[in-house]
Amino acid sequence: MKTFITTPRGKFNIRTYGESGKPLVILLHGWPQTSYSWHHTAAYLSDFYVIAPDIRGMGDSNRELDIKLYEKDEMAKDIFAIADELGMEQFCLGGHDWGGAIVQEMAFLHPERIKKLVIINMIIINNARGQNKASEVLVKYLFRSSWYQFFMSIKEFPEALLAGKEDIWVRFFSRGISKPIPEDAIQEYIRCYKIPNSITTAANIYRTISKDRARWKTYEGKKINIPTKIIHGILDPVIIKEYIIGVEDCFSQVETTLLKGGHFIVDEQPEAVANAITEFFNG
Repeated sequence: MKTFITTPRGKFNIRTYGESGKPLVILLHGWPQTSYSWHHTAAYLSDFYVIAPDIRGMGDSNRELDIKLYEKDEMAKDIFAIADELGMEQFCLGGHDWGGAIVQEMAFLHPERIKKLVIINMIIINNARGQNKASEVLVKYLFRSSWYQFFMSIKEFPEALLAGKEDIWVRFFSRGISKPIPEDAIQEYIRCYKIPNSITTAANIYRTISKDRARWKTYEGKKINIPTKIIHGILDPVIIKEYIIGVEDCFSQVETTLLKGGHFIVDEQPEAVANAITEFFNG
Protein backbone atom coordinates (compact mmCIF):
# COMPACT_ATOMS: atom_id res chain seq x y z
CA MET A 1 0.00 0.00 0.00
CA LYS A 2 1.22 3.52 -0.85
CA THR A 3 0.58 6.48 1.40
CA PHE A 4 2.03 9.92 2.10
CA ILE A 5 3.45 10.90 5.47
CA THR A 6 3.81 14.57 6.42
CA THR A 7 6.63 15.21 8.89
CA PRO A 8 8.43 18.32 10.19
CA ARG A 9 11.10 17.50 7.58
CA GLY A 10 8.75 17.32 4.61
CA LYS A 11 6.32 15.03 2.85
CA PHE A 12 7.38 11.49 2.08
CA ASN A 13 5.82 8.63 0.18
CA ILE A 14 5.99 5.21 1.82
CA ARG A 15 5.00 1.71 0.81
CA THR A 16 3.86 -0.78 3.42
CA TYR A 17 3.77 -4.55 3.19
CA GLY A 18 2.41 -7.17 5.57
CA GLU A 19 0.43 -7.01 8.79
CA SER A 20 0.92 -4.07 11.14
CA GLY A 21 1.11 -6.28 14.24
CA LYS A 22 4.26 -8.04 13.07
CA PRO A 23 7.86 -6.96 13.86
CA LEU A 24 8.70 -3.58 12.32
CA VAL A 25 11.24 -3.29 9.51
CA ILE A 26 12.25 -0.14 7.61
CA LEU A 27 13.96 -0.70 4.24
CA LEU A 28 15.64 2.06 2.23
CA HIS A 29 16.38 2.03 -1.50
CA GLY A 30 19.22 3.51 -3.52
CA TRP A 31 19.74 5.37 -6.79
CA PRO A 32 18.22 5.53 -9.40
CA GLN A 33 15.46 3.58 -7.75
CA THR A 34 12.45 4.15 -5.51
CA SER A 35 10.86 2.23 -2.66
CA TYR A 36 9.41 -0.03 -5.35
CA SER A 37 12.81 -1.77 -5.41
CA TRP A 38 11.57 -3.65 -2.31
CA HIS A 39 8.25 -4.65 -3.87
CA HIS A 40 9.28 -8.12 -5.02
CA THR A 41 11.51 -8.74 -1.99
CA ALA A 42 8.66 -7.87 0.39
CA ALA A 43 6.64 -10.78 -1.00
CA TYR A 44 9.11 -13.06 0.81
CA LEU A 45 9.25 -11.01 4.03
CA SER A 46 5.94 -12.26 5.42
CA ASP A 47 7.29 -12.42 8.98
CA PHE A 48 7.45 -8.61 9.16
CA TYR A 49 5.56 -5.38 8.72
CA VAL A 50 7.70 -3.61 6.14
CA ILE A 51 7.87 0.17 5.76
CA ALA A 52 9.67 1.24 2.55
CA PRO A 53 9.97 5.04 2.17
CA ASP A 54 10.98 6.94 -0.94
CA ILE A 55 14.09 8.80 0.20
CA ARG A 56 14.20 12.57 -0.21
CA GLY A 57 14.42 13.64 -3.84
CA MET A 58 13.44 10.25 -5.24
CA GLY A 59 10.23 8.33 -5.88
CA ASP A 60 7.19 10.40 -4.94
CA SER A 61 8.79 12.05 -1.92
CA ASN A 62 9.63 15.71 -1.31
CA ARG A 63 11.94 17.37 -3.86
CA GLU A 64 13.32 20.18 -1.71
CA LEU A 65 16.22 21.82 -3.62
CA ASP A 66 18.31 22.84 -0.58
CA ILE A 67 21.45 20.81 -1.26
CA LYS A 68 22.41 20.49 2.40
CA LEU A 69 19.37 18.29 2.98
CA TYR A 70 20.99 15.64 0.76
CA GLU A 71 23.94 15.09 3.07
CA LYS A 72 23.39 11.57 4.33
CA ASP A 73 23.13 12.44 8.01
CA GLU A 74 20.32 14.84 7.09
CA MET A 75 18.61 12.11 5.06
CA ALA A 76 18.95 9.86 8.11
CA LYS A 77 16.99 12.43 10.11
CA ASP A 78 14.25 12.20 7.46
CA ILE A 79 13.80 8.50 8.19
CA PHE A 80 13.68 9.01 11.94
CA ALA A 81 11.03 11.68 11.34
CA ILE A 82 8.98 9.16 9.35
CA ALA A 83 9.39 6.59 12.13
CA ASP A 84 8.30 9.17 14.71
CA GLU A 85 5.22 10.04 12.69
CA LEU A 86 4.33 6.34 12.51
CA GLY A 87 4.95 5.81 16.23
CA MET A 88 7.89 3.48 15.62
CA GLU A 89 10.27 3.81 18.57
CA GLN A 90 12.40 0.75 17.74
CA PHE A 91 12.70 -1.23 14.54
CA CYS A 92 14.94 -3.38 12.38
CA LEU A 93 16.55 -1.45 9.56
CA GLY A 94 18.04 -2.20 6.15
CA GLY A 95 19.35 -0.24 3.20
CA HIS A 96 20.78 -0.78 -0.27
CA ASP A 97 23.19 1.54 -2.11
CA TRP A 98 22.62 5.12 -0.82
CA GLY A 99 19.99 3.66 1.46
CA GLY A 100 22.85 1.62 2.90
CA ALA A 101 24.76 4.81 3.69
CA ILE A 102 21.71 6.42 5.26
CA VAL A 103 21.07 3.48 7.58
CA GLN A 104 24.69 3.62 8.76
CA GLU A 105 24.26 7.31 9.55
CA MET A 106 21.12 6.38 11.48
CA ALA A 107 23.13 3.82 13.43
CA PHE A 108 25.56 6.53 14.53
CA LEU A 109 22.81 9.04 15.31
CA HIS A 110 20.44 6.88 17.37
CA PRO A 111 21.71 3.30 17.80
CA GLU A 112 19.25 2.73 20.66
CA ARG A 113 16.35 2.80 18.20
CA ILE A 114 17.71 0.13 15.85
CA LYS A 115 17.36 -3.51 16.83
CA LYS A 116 19.28 -5.00 13.91
CA LEU A 117 20.90 -3.55 10.82
CA VAL A 118 21.31 -4.78 7.23
CA ILE A 119 23.61 -3.10 4.69
CA ILE A 120 23.47 -4.15 1.04
CA ASN A 121 26.12 -3.25 -1.57
CA MET A 122 27.33 -0.02 -0.03
CA ILE A 123 30.69 1.03 1.34
CA ILE A 124 31.02 0.74 5.10
CA ILE A 125 31.39 4.37 6.04
CA ASN A 126 33.67 3.84 9.07
CA ASN A 127 35.84 1.23 7.32
CA ALA A 128 39.00 3.03 6.20
CA ARG A 129 40.80 -0.25 5.62
CA GLY A 130 38.20 -1.56 3.20
CA GLN A 131 37.96 1.76 1.38
CA ASN A 132 41.73 1.84 0.94
CA LYS A 133 41.81 -1.75 -0.34
CA ALA A 134 39.04 -1.00 -2.83
CA SER A 135 40.81 2.16 -4.00
CA GLU A 136 43.97 0.18 -4.70
CA VAL A 137 41.98 -1.95 -7.13
CA LEU A 138 39.77 0.76 -8.65
CA VAL A 139 42.58 3.25 -9.27
CA LYS A 140 44.12 0.80 -11.75
CA TYR A 141 41.06 1.42 -13.90
CA LEU A 142 40.90 5.18 -13.12
CA PHE A 143 37.68 4.55 -11.17
CA ARG A 144 36.03 4.02 -14.56
CA SER A 145 33.02 2.19 -13.11
CA SER A 146 32.18 5.28 -11.02
CA TRP A 147 32.13 7.74 -13.94
CA TYR A 148 28.47 8.60 -13.38
CA GLN A 149 29.23 9.78 -9.84
CA PHE A 150 31.62 12.41 -11.19
CA PHE A 151 29.13 13.36 -13.91
CA MET A 152 26.29 13.79 -11.43
CA SER A 153 28.46 16.01 -9.23
CA ILE A 154 28.97 18.64 -11.93
CA LYS A 155 26.83 21.74 -11.44
CA GLU A 156 23.94 22.03 -13.94
CA PHE A 157 25.48 19.58 -16.43
CA PRO A 158 23.22 16.57 -15.72
CA GLU A 159 20.17 18.83 -15.94
CA ALA A 160 21.29 20.06 -19.38
CA LEU A 161 22.00 16.60 -20.80
CA LEU A 162 19.38 14.36 -19.21
CA ALA A 163 16.15 16.37 -19.54
CA GLY A 164 13.83 14.43 -21.83
CA LYS A 165 16.13 11.41 -21.78
CA GLU A 166 15.28 10.06 -18.34
CA ASP A 167 14.10 6.72 -19.73
CA ILE A 168 17.41 6.14 -21.53
CA TRP A 169 19.37 7.18 -18.44
CA VAL A 170 17.49 4.94 -16.02
CA ARG A 171 17.50 1.95 -18.37
CA PHE A 172 21.25 2.26 -18.86
CA PHE A 173 21.77 1.49 -15.17
CA SER A 174 18.84 -0.88 -14.69
CA ARG A 175 20.59 -3.92 -16.04
CA GLY A 176 20.94 -6.96 -13.86
CA ILE A 177 24.02 -9.14 -13.91
CA SER A 178 22.75 -12.42 -12.47
CA LYS A 179 19.12 -11.86 -13.50
CA PRO A 180 17.23 -9.09 -15.34
CA ILE A 181 15.70 -6.29 -13.32
CA PRO A 182 11.88 -6.66 -13.54
CA GLU A 183 10.29 -4.41 -16.14
CA ASP A 184 7.61 -3.20 -13.73
CA ALA A 185 10.35 -1.88 -11.45
CA ILE A 186 12.17 -0.16 -14.32
CA GLN A 187 8.95 1.53 -15.43
CA GLU A 188 8.39 2.87 -11.91
CA TYR A 189 11.95 4.20 -11.68
CA ILE A 190 11.54 5.95 -15.04
CA ARG A 191 8.17 7.45 -14.04
CA CYS A 192 9.63 8.98 -10.91
CA TYR A 193 12.79 10.25 -12.61
CA LYS A 194 10.53 12.25 -14.94
CA ILE A 195 8.90 14.13 -12.05
CA PRO A 196 10.02 17.80 -12.20
CA ASN A 197 13.31 18.57 -10.41
CA SER A 198 14.21 14.87 -10.14
CA ILE A 199 17.42 15.23 -12.16
CA THR A 200 18.59 17.91 -9.74
CA THR A 201 17.52 16.19 -6.52
CA ALA A 202 19.03 12.87 -7.62
CA ALA A 203 22.25 14.69 -8.53
CA ASN A 204 22.27 16.40 -5.14
CA ILE A 205 22.76 12.99 -3.55
CA TYR A 206 26.12 12.88 -5.38
CA ARG A 207 26.93 16.59 -5.08
CA THR A 208 27.17 16.15 -1.31
CA ILE A 209 29.66 13.27 -1.39
CA SER A 210 32.62 15.44 -0.35
CA LYS A 211 30.73 16.61 2.75
CA ASP A 212 29.72 13.01 3.51
CA ARG A 213 33.25 11.69 3.19
CA ALA A 214 34.62 14.38 5.48
CA ARG A 215 32.06 13.41 8.12
CA TRP A 216 32.71 9.69 7.64
CA LYS A 217 36.36 10.33 8.47
CA THR A 218 35.21 11.27 11.98
CA TYR A 219 33.58 7.83 12.35
CA GLU A 220 36.80 5.92 11.71
CA GLY A 221 37.84 3.91 14.76
CA LYS A 222 34.29 3.92 16.11
CA LYS A 223 32.18 0.78 16.12
CA ILE A 224 28.50 0.44 15.38
CA ASN A 225 27.12 -1.40 18.40
CA ILE A 226 24.15 -2.98 16.64
CA PRO A 227 24.00 -6.59 15.34
CA THR A 228 24.67 -6.16 11.63
CA LYS A 229 24.35 -8.23 8.47
CA ILE A 230 26.16 -7.27 5.28
CA ILE A 231 24.65 -8.68 2.09
CA HIS A 232 26.90 -8.27 -0.91
CA GLY A 233 26.40 -9.01 -4.61
CA ILE A 234 29.99 -9.91 -5.43
CA LEU A 235 29.74 -9.09 -9.15
CA ASP A 236 29.18 -5.40 -8.40
CA PRO A 237 31.71 -3.36 -10.49
CA VAL A 238 31.32 -0.22 -8.31
CA ILE A 239 31.01 -1.43 -4.71
CA ILE A 240 33.58 -4.16 -5.19
CA LYS A 241 34.13 -6.94 -2.67
CA GLU A 242 37.30 -5.29 -1.32
CA TYR A 243 35.09 -2.72 0.39
CA ILE A 244 34.06 -5.32 2.96
CA ILE A 245 37.62 -6.19 3.98
CA GLY A 246 38.02 -5.23 7.63
CA VAL A 247 34.34 -4.94 8.52
CA GLU A 248 34.89 -7.02 11.64
CA ASP A 249 36.63 -3.98 13.14
CA CYS A 250 33.67 -1.69 12.41
CA PHE A 251 30.86 -3.45 14.24
CA SER A 252 30.49 -5.07 17.64
CA GLN A 253 28.73 -7.97 15.89
CA VAL A 254 28.70 -8.54 12.12
CA GLU A 255 28.11 -11.34 9.63
CA THR A 256 28.29 -11.37 5.85
CA THR A 257 26.26 -13.10 3.14
CA LEU A 258 27.76 -13.15 -0.36
CA LEU A 259 25.45 -13.57 -3.34
CA LYS A 260 26.49 -14.11 -6.95
CA GLY A 261 24.91 -11.03 -8.44
CA GLY A 262 25.47 -7.40 -9.28
CA HIS A 263 25.00 -4.07 -7.58
CA PHE A 264 21.21 -4.21 -7.91
CA ILE A 265 21.03 -7.50 -6.07
CA VAL A 266 17.68 -6.60 -4.44
CA ASP A 267 16.09 -6.30 -7.89
CA GLU A 268 18.00 -9.25 -9.32
CA GLN A 269 17.48 -11.79 -6.54
CA PRO A 270 14.60 -10.68 -4.30
CA GLU A 271 14.00 -14.12 -2.79
CA ALA A 272 17.65 -14.70 -1.88
CA VAL A 273 17.92 -11.24 -0.34
CA ALA A 274 14.66 -11.73 1.58
CA ASN A 275 15.82 -15.09 2.89
CA ALA A 276 19.06 -13.58 4.19
CA ILE A 277 17.17 -10.70 5.83
CA THR A 278 14.59 -13.02 7.40
CA GLU A 279 17.17 -15.42 8.80
CA PHE A 280 19.10 -12.53 10.35
CA PHE A 281 16.18 -10.57 11.78
CA ASN A 282 14.61 -13.74 13.19
CA GLY A 283 17.89 -15.05 14.60
